[in-house]
Amino acid sequence: MTLVKEFQVKMSAASRTDLLPTIDECSVRTKDHYKLVVLGDSKVGKTSIIHQFLYGKMPPKYSATVEEFHQGEFDLNGTSLTLDIVDTAGSYPFPAMRRLAITTGDAFILVYSIDSQKSFEQVRALRDEVLEYCNRQAHIIVVGNKADLEERRQVKKELAETLVEIDWEHGFIETSARSNVNILQIFRKLMNISKIPMELTPKVLEKQRRKSLPVHNTQPSLRDQTLLKRNSCNVS
Repeated sequence: MTLVKEFQVKMSAASRTDLLPTIDECSVRTKDHYKLVVLGDSKVGKTSIIHQFLYGKMPPKYSATVEEFHQGEFDLNGTSLTLDIVDTAGSYPFPAMRRLAITTGDAFILVYSIDSQKSFEQVRALRDEVLEYCNRQAHIIVVGNKADLEERRQVKKELAETLVEIDWEHGFIETSARSNVNILQIFRKLMNISKIPMELTPKVLEKQRRKSLPVHNTQPSLRDQTLLKRNSCNVS
């Protein structure tokens, strides 16, 4: 059975505009709903990156993801914008699900672990799949996660960065989900590449975390019940 978790997050953007991506008005599609698809091998930290971005903390424990769906609603100067984040399965037992996510995605985060050459090669394959099945211009950023494991590095940053930014012409960044390093920058960079007019600041994200309320289509686990109880009083 496919487990799909929906996290509905509402937040209001801060009044500052200095951190807004530069927007070419002629290239912006008239749209108020965007889908970000996170792809990568198993155990590279896809779920951890999303949880650090949305909630500022790591998931309590590792569990293999089938598919998780996160939804954020942003109020930007009175204009509503919805951002979906799809956390895909790392072991790829469901190619049809992955293909559907790709064909409906607006932007893509391809994650590998710097201590796994295999996971980097998987990013190559996933990129090819995105380019094949995405029905529009594919906006992609490649993320080298687990930068805190420098002593175990297998993928050289310089080589990966050159390949991604020069040969592939995509965005590139190294992060550590465990240490919460460069997590916000992933989404800022991707939104800039994708021409998504959204402002993300630490102040805005803190509002988002305080208001986050998981809503599941299955009976919540004990951990989920605890989280619901923790956040319920903060939701208007």
